[in-house]
Amino acid sequence: MHTFFVSIFALFAATALATPTPIAHILARDVPESIANATALGINVYGHIPDDAVKIGEGSYTAEVGTLAHAWIRAQIDIDWTSTAAQDEAKIAKRELAHIGIGMWTQDWCNGNNVWHDDVQYNVHHISDLNMYSVGISYRGIRDNEHLDFSKFKGSDHCGQYAYSAGQLTPIGCFNSQAINCFRLWY
Repeated sequence: MHTFFVSIFALFAATALATPTPIAHILARDVPESIANATALGINVYGHIPDDAVKIGEGSYTAEVGTLAHAWIRAQIDIDWTSTAAQDEAKIAKRELAHIGIGMWTQDWCNGNNVWHDDVQYNVHHISDLNMYSVGISYRGIRDNEHLDFSKFKGSDHCGQYAYSAGQLTPIGCFNSQAINCFRLWY
């Protein structure tokens, strides 16, 4: 009987002394790395773009690696805008008029320097002087009646040579690309 109680006591002691998994660690597994990184830098990913972004036009920005704006832009691609929490946060702090955000990056998988267009308008060429090798889409995917065309330099024209089109119903997220300098959303 004494052995039984010692065994039970040892089991409870081992359980109590085991290192518990912190709740934050469990929740962090469900948060995309880009959002966790931006949040760790003190960035409200649901808020406005940080002040270190370089504005290149209305709703269009560039950001270099290591800036707060770069972390914010990268996080935009990974936010699940269909979740209730994201929708509630967005109502408080985010632009209400943006129907789709599209960015281009200088490296694969939305890394490197970037150009971000927060409120993409139809039939407008959005350009970059740098060769871009990945694309990120945020807020909503490409609809079945929309087309997202990519082009590259030809001579001095950023959009002079058609490269390819993203598939209809392309979801939010990041995808790699051949070298591009320009995109146009149209229907």
